[in-house]
Amino acid sequence: MSKYFDMVRIYNILEKDTNDLGSIIHFDERNLDTFGIRVYNLFFMSCNLFELAAKEIFKRSSGNTESDMGDWKLDLIICQYSKVELTFEPMGFNFKPMEALGSAKIDDRKLTWWQNYNSVKHNLSHIDKATLRNLIYALSSAGLLTSHIVHPDGMCGVNRSILFDGLYIPDVR
Repeated sequence: MSKYFDMVRIYNILEKDTNDLGSIIHFDERNLDTFGIRVYNLFFMSCNLFELAAKEIFKRSSGNTESDMGDWKLDLIICQYSKVELTFEPMGFNFKPMEALGSAKIDDRKLTWWQNYNSVKHNLSHIDKATLRNLIYALSSAGLLTSHIVHPDGMCGVNRSILFDGLYIPDVR
């Protein structure tokens, strides 16, 4: 359970730090393309948590310990989250962070925020892709998958996300 506790703890820290970012960047649609080192750090860590959660889900469903986005976009458990709509509460911004994974064409199952993460991860001169919008999408996606891993049957104590209406984070205490 320690690994799962750590995942929830990391999510909670990232969510709190993202919420605190609102004192520096006003959460407004006009600022969704804002980028910077602090946004990059939160975006990078959110994508790492998403990757950790996706690998765990894929390992449980397939038995394979190695996987990447090419595998995850085929996983029925991960793809079920393509239908989930959330609201970024500070702005009333409605979105489906994993919507592309629901595309009928497998080649169209590309999460833009994930592609941008890979661009900036491999070349910091692309830091302009580490935007507030991508952070919002990555963090909420990480929260969705982390919630599934900790309690896949949905039966547990939960805490409502402080940023995302429709997202509930397991209480692992």
